[in-house]
Amino acid sequence: MASTKHNEHGFGHVETLLIIVIVAVIGFVGWYVYHTKQTSDKALNAANNTSNSAGPRFTKNTKSTAPASGSTSNASLQSDQQSAASSANQGSKDLSATNNSLNDQSTFTTTPQ
Repeated sequence: MASTKHNEHGFGHVETLLIIVIVAVIGFVGWYVYHTKQTSDKALNAANNTSNSAGPRFTKNTKSTAPASGSTSNASLQSDQQSAASSANQGSKDLSATNNSLNDQSTFTTTPQ
């Protein structure tokens, strides 16, 4: 009886090396995307923090919110109305002061004709 040789061998060295290279490339691309995302998020947060600190300062409303049931007390509504009126009055005063400074004739110079 003649024995036949079967070509049965597992992965060769070339196939193993190819799989390792493919996994390494996929891992590197994943790390690069993750690192780029983290860096851009940090840059955006830093830009937002500096732009927020450079802008005008407004006071934050620190009052407690109304209950979720939908009932709102009359005192709370009056407080909100007074706060809004106060803010509107301050804005009106600022606008008046700006208009007065623009209308001040003492700062204008005339040229002889």
